[in-house]
Amino acid sequence: MNSRSTTEICSEIRMKRWEMMELAKMYGMSHEYTLRQSEQLDKLINEYLILQHHSSVEVRNKREEMVVIVQKPFNDDFTF
Repeated sequence: MNSRSTTEICSEIRMKRWEMMELAKMYGMSHEYTLRQSEQLDKLINEYLILQHHSSVEVRNKREEMVVIVQKPFNDDFTF
Protein backbone atom coordinates (compact mmCIF):
# COMPACT_ATOMS: atom_id res chain seq x y z
CA MET A 1 0.00 0.00 0.00
CA ASN A 2 1.47 3.34 -0.93
CA SER A 3 1.09 6.41 1.21
CA ARG A 4 -1.86 8.31 -0.22
CA SER A 5 -4.00 10.81 1.59
CA THR A 6 -7.56 10.06 2.64
CA THR A 7 -8.69 12.76 0.19
CA GLU A 8 -7.01 10.97 -2.71
CA ILE A 9 -8.47 7.64 -1.69
CA CYS A 10 -11.96 9.16 -1.30
CA SER A 11 -11.70 10.54 -4.81
CA GLU A 12 -10.69 7.12 -6.14
CA ILE A 13 -13.55 5.49 -4.23
CA ARG A 14 -16.09 7.87 -5.80
CA MET A 15 -14.71 7.19 -9.29
CA LYS A 16 -14.55 3.43 -8.77
CA ARG A 17 -18.11 3.39 -7.42
CA TRP A 18 -19.34 5.36 -10.45
CA GLU A 19 -17.51 2.98 -12.81
CA MET A 20 -19.00 -0.03 -11.03
CA MET A 21 -22.52 1.37 -11.31
CA GLU A 22 -22.02 2.03 -15.03
CA LEU A 23 -20.81 -1.54 -15.53
CA ALA A 24 -23.80 -2.83 -13.57
CA LYS A 25 -26.15 -0.85 -15.85
CA MET A 26 -24.50 -2.26 -18.97
CA TYR A 27 -23.80 -5.85 -17.92
CA GLY A 28 -25.77 -6.52 -14.74
CA MET A 29 -24.82 -6.81 -11.11
CA SER A 30 -23.48 -10.36 -11.31
CA HIS A 31 -21.32 -9.93 -14.43
CA GLU A 32 -17.60 -10.57 -14.09
CA TYR A 33 -16.71 -6.95 -15.01
CA THR A 34 -19.01 -5.55 -12.33
CA LEU A 35 -17.78 -8.00 -9.72
CA ARG A 36 -14.14 -7.24 -10.51
CA GLN A 37 -14.85 -3.52 -10.17
CA SER A 38 -16.63 -4.20 -6.87
CA GLU A 39 -13.57 -6.06 -5.55
CA GLN A 40 -11.35 -3.11 -6.48
CA LEU A 41 -13.77 -0.78 -4.72
CA ASP A 42 -13.66 -2.99 -1.62
CA LYS A 43 -9.85 -2.79 -1.58
CA LEU A 44 -9.95 1.00 -1.77
CA ILE A 45 -12.51 1.19 1.03
CA ASN A 46 -10.38 -1.12 3.17
CA GLU A 47 -7.31 1.02 2.46
CA TYR A 48 -9.27 4.11 3.51
CA LEU A 49 -10.47 2.47 6.74
CA ILE A 50 -6.96 1.30 7.63
CA LEU A 51 -5.59 4.79 6.99
CA GLN A 52 -8.35 6.31 9.14
CA HIS A 53 -7.62 3.82 11.93
CA HIS A 54 -3.89 4.56 11.88
CA SER A 55 -4.57 8.30 11.92
CA SER A 56 -6.80 8.00 14.97
CA VAL A 57 -4.26 5.76 16.76
CA GLU A 58 -1.48 8.30 16.08
CA VAL A 59 -3.61 11.13 17.49
CA ARG A 60 -4.49 9.02 20.54
CA ASN A 61 -0.81 8.16 21.09
CA LYS A 62 0.20 11.80 20.84
CA ARG A 63 -2.40 12.69 23.48
CA GLU A 64 -1.07 9.99 25.81
CA GLU A 65 2.46 11.40 25.46
CA MET A 66 1.40 14.96 26.27
CA VAL A 67 2.62 16.54 29.44
CA VAL A 68 0.67 19.37 31.01
CA ILE A 69 2.65 21.92 32.99
CA VAL A 70 0.69 24.12 35.36
CA GLN A 71 2.41 27.09 36.89
CA LYS A 72 1.98 27.46 40.61
CA PRO A 73 0.37 30.80 41.53
CA PHE A 74 2.80 33.52 42.56
CA ASN A 75 0.94 34.18 45.77
CA ASP A 76 0.08 31.37 48.18
CA ASP A 77 -3.09 33.29 49.11
CA PHE A 78 -4.41 33.00 45.58
CA THR A 79 -7.84 31.35 45.42
CA PHE A 80 -9.97 30.29 42.49
